[in-house]
Amino acid sequence: MNTSSQVYLALGDSMSIDDYTQVDGGGAVAQFHRYLGEDWTLIDRTADGAQMQDVPLDLQGDVITLTIGGNDLLWNRETYVRDGIQSFLWEHERLLKNLRGANPDALMIIGDIYHPDAQLTERELELLKTVNRGIRAHCMAIAAEHAPIFETFRGHEKEYLCLNIEPNLRGAEAIAQLFRQCWEKYHPHASAH
Repeated sequence: MNTSSQVYLALGDSMSIDDYTQVDGGGAVAQFHRYLGEDWTLIDRTADGAQMQDVPLDLQGDVITLTIGGNDLLWNRETYVRDGIQSFLWEHERLLKNLRGANPDALMIIGDIYHPDAQLTERELELLKTVNRGIRAHCMAIAAEHAPIFETFRGHEKEYLCLNIEPNLRGAEAIAQLFRQCWEKYHPHASAH
């Protein structure tokens, strides 16, 4: 098998990028790409501030990671608190189904959304938990791996986040570790590079 044709497609928001780690190559995507090894081509379409509508649907990868939804929740918070979270869940489900349709054989790894290092109202916290339950269900529906970022960060927000909401280097390491764990389920003899 010619492994040089393998593509790692990284999609999503600042949960995946280097910017807030203060290290070149410190983001979760860069760390996971190094782990996969030099035979993998990286297509990195992650961006600070990205929302679900910004995720490109015309790209293919053998492994796809997606961290998305936090900015949607942040920018539309008042609407979701007032009207409920169903429109977010529908849009997220549609996004995942479209990604799976374009990548029927890819290993897809989908992150959920952590609690910020800030106070949430009871209503906001309940909405976040509902969103993350939805993300897990959407992963199951399209045979994608769920990366439990919320659970991993819980109780470590001050340690893993900067500016209240961005993953620092420790946070990026934790997300990359989740990506690796999902990969290793399918490649149990994979060795770290």
